[in-house]
Amino acid sequence: MPAATVVKVGVPRYRCDGCGNLTRFDVTTSQTTRAFHHYTVGGELEVEETTVLSHHVDEVVCRWCGHGRSIMELTDGEADAAGAAHAAGAAGAADAAGAADAAGERKESGAPSRTS
Repeated sequence: MPAATVVKVGVPRYRCDGCGNLTRFDVTTSQTTRAFHHYTVGGELEVEETTVLSHHVDEVVCRWCGHGRSIMELTDGEADAAGAAHAAGAAGAADAAGAADAAGERKESGAPSRTS
């Protein structure tokens, strides 16, 4: 089996202005690479020294609303703020769900028990 080399490429952060999505996108890219192919005496390939020569984002589509008409690439400052706001919103939603569960438990615990 050939060895795989993963090359880190700068990853932009996206936002769909249509629905507000910050987390789910289908991203289609084109990439040109140069790599050293090293074949063993037995004929097995090992790919070494992979270099990305060009990288282009062809299309970004929102997974929530299904189109790419309103996708915005965020700057570093916007991405940091969006990530913090999203994390705070997720934590708030989890806290609210926990409070609702706790209220439900209290309500259930106050219900009369039925014994036969």
